[in-house]
Amino acid sequence: MGIYILYISFLSYSNRKTNGFNFCVSSTLIIKTLFMTGYHTYKTCIEACLKCAAICNHCASSCTQEEDVKMMARCIQLDMECAALCYAAAQLMSLGSDKAKEICRICADVCEACGNECSKHQTEHCQECAEACKQCAEECRKMAA
Repeated sequence: MGIYILYISFLSYSNRKTNGFNFCVSSTLIIKTLFMTGYHTYKTCIEACLKCAAICNHCASSCTQEEDVKMMARCIQLDMECAALCYAAAQLMSLGSDKAKEICRICADVCEACGNECSKHQTEHCQECAEACKQCAEECRKMAA
């Protein structure tokens, strides 16, 4: 549901002379739509979600290349869940959906869980993912407040 602000201005001049020019303007209507909820409103959160999703996908893929893949199973699962939710949240915010705040609350919780799991691992991709998840969770919580 978008928010619209309507600005209406009526100008009325009749037969005014200014510097030798004749002006005759009658009832000019100017309507401007100044604001609509959607991409521009949530731009910072959308960008954080898209960044987090991309890094989570990278982390999940990189985790499959680790020597002990079984040890990384929880990390991989949370990476995939987090990426899916981040993409969905970004899409709903871009659309101006009235469900965007709800999904952002869930997204923040999953980002936090993913970040906590990734921070347990010392690999560069997990540390990078933990940071992206932390930033995304913060942005989603701000947006949903």
